[in-house]
Amino acid sequence: MLENSLWLRYNPNKTIREVLARIYECDAVEINDDERVLYASLKRHLTKKEFRMIMMNEAQISTEEIATEVGMNAAELKKAQYKAYRKIRQEKIRHDVKAGPQSETVVEEDNEE
Repeated sequence: MLENSLWLRYNPNKTIREVLARIYECDAVEINDDERVLYASLKRHLTKKEFRMIMMNEAQISTEEIATEVGMNAAELKKAQYKAYRKIRQEKIRHDVKAGPQSETVVEEDNEE
Protein backbone atom coordinates (compact mmCIF):
# COMPACT_ATOMS: atom_id res chain seq x y z
CA MET A 1 0.00 0.00 0.00
CA LEU A 2 1.86 3.11 1.22
CA GLU A 3 4.72 1.33 2.98
CA ASN A 4 7.42 3.90 2.25
CA SER A 5 5.26 7.01 2.16
CA LEU A 6 5.61 10.11 4.28
CA TRP A 7 2.07 9.53 5.47
CA LEU A 8 3.05 6.36 7.33
CA ARG A 9 6.15 8.05 8.68
CA TYR A 10 3.99 10.57 10.51
CA ASN A 11 0.65 8.73 10.80
CA PRO A 12 1.19 5.01 11.29
CA ASN A 13 -2.14 4.63 13.13
CA LYS A 14 -4.45 6.79 10.97
CA THR A 15 -5.47 6.24 7.39
CA ILE A 16 -5.88 9.06 4.90
CA ARG A 17 -9.48 7.95 4.52
CA GLU A 18 -10.20 8.49 8.24
CA VAL A 19 -8.62 11.93 8.19
CA LEU A 20 -10.53 13.03 5.09
CA ALA A 21 -13.81 11.72 6.52
CA ARG A 22 -13.20 13.85 9.62
CA ILE A 23 -12.28 16.93 7.56
CA TYR A 24 -15.32 16.55 5.29
CA GLU A 25 -17.56 15.61 8.22
CA CYS A 26 -18.88 12.53 6.47
CA ASP A 27 -18.77 8.78 6.90
CA ALA A 28 -15.60 6.98 5.82
CA VAL A 29 -17.67 4.88 3.39
CA GLU A 30 -18.23 8.02 1.32
CA ILE A 31 -14.47 8.34 0.75
CA ASN A 32 -12.59 6.24 -1.81
CA ASP A 33 -11.16 3.15 -0.10
CA ASP A 34 -7.91 3.00 -2.11
CA GLU A 35 -5.28 4.75 0.02
CA ARG A 36 -2.91 5.07 -2.95
CA VAL A 37 -5.51 7.01 -4.92
CA LEU A 38 -6.20 9.31 -1.97
CA TYR A 39 -2.49 9.89 -1.38
CA ALA A 40 -1.89 10.65 -5.06
CA SER A 41 -4.87 13.00 -5.18
CA LEU A 42 -3.67 15.01 -2.19
CA LYS A 43 -0.13 15.15 -3.57
CA ARG A 44 -1.50 16.37 -6.90
CA HIS A 45 -3.57 19.18 -5.40
CA LEU A 46 -1.34 20.34 -2.54
CA THR A 47 2.19 21.68 -2.51
CA LYS A 48 4.83 19.60 -0.75
CA LYS A 49 4.84 21.98 2.22
CA GLU A 50 1.04 21.97 2.50
CA PHE A 51 0.91 18.19 2.35
CA ARG A 52 3.67 17.83 4.94
CA MET A 53 2.00 20.35 7.27
CA ILE A 54 -1.29 18.48 7.10
CA MET A 55 0.35 15.09 7.63
CA MET A 56 2.26 16.33 10.65
CA ASN A 57 -0.71 18.22 12.07
CA GLU A 58 -2.92 15.14 11.79
CA ALA A 59 -0.22 13.17 13.62
CA GLN A 60 -0.58 15.75 16.42
CA ILE A 61 3.04 16.83 16.18
CA SER A 62 3.78 20.06 18.00
CA THR A 63 3.53 23.37 16.17
CA GLU A 64 7.20 24.09 16.84
CA GLU A 65 8.30 20.82 15.22
CA ILE A 66 6.08 21.41 12.18
CA ALA A 67 7.35 24.98 11.82
CA THR A 68 10.95 23.77 11.97
CA GLU A 69 10.31 20.99 9.44
CA VAL A 70 8.69 23.28 6.85
CA GLY A 71 10.87 26.32 7.57
CA MET A 72 8.28 28.78 8.86
CA ASN A 73 7.66 30.70 12.04
CA ALA A 74 4.54 30.02 14.13
CA ALA A 75 2.46 32.87 12.66
CA GLU A 76 3.28 31.90 9.06
CA LEU A 77 2.55 28.27 9.87
CA LYS A 78 -0.89 29.05 11.25
CA LYS A 79 -1.84 30.96 8.10
CA ALA A 80 -0.38 28.28 5.83
CA GLN A 81 -2.23 25.49 7.64
CA TYR A 82 -5.50 27.41 7.38
CA LYS A 83 -4.98 27.80 3.62
CA ALA A 84 -4.01 24.13 3.20
CA TYR A 85 -7.10 22.86 5.03
CA ARG A 86 -9.26 25.30 3.09
CA LYS A 87 -7.73 23.96 -0.11
CA ILE A 88 -8.56 20.37 0.89
CA ARG A 89 -12.18 21.36 1.45
CA GLN A 90 -12.49 22.71 -2.11
CA GLU A 91 -14.98 20.93 -4.33
CA LYS A 92 -12.39 19.71 -6.86
CA ILE A 93 -10.45 17.80 -4.20
CA ARG A 94 -13.60 16.62 -2.45
CA HIS A 95 -14.88 15.27 -5.77
CA ASP A 96 -11.53 13.59 -6.43
CA VAL A 97 -11.49 11.66 -3.15
CA LYS A 98 -15.15 10.72 -2.86
CA ALA A 99 -16.11 7.16 -3.72
CA GLY A 100 -17.19 8.17 -7.20
CA PRO A 101 -18.29 5.17 -9.25
CA GLN A 102 -21.62 4.79 -7.44
CA SER A 103 -22.57 8.46 -7.82
CA GLU A 104 -21.58 8.51 -11.51
CA THR A 105 -23.80 5.48 -12.17
CA VAL A 106 -26.74 7.17 -10.47
CA VAL A 107 -26.27 10.31 -12.59
CA GLU A 108 -26.19 8.23 -15.77
CA GLU A 109 -29.37 6.38 -14.82
CA ASP A 110 -31.15 9.68 -14.11
CA ASN A 111 -30.19 11.01 -17.53
CA GLU A 112 -31.55 7.96 -19.36
CA GLU A 113 -35.05 8.36 -17.94
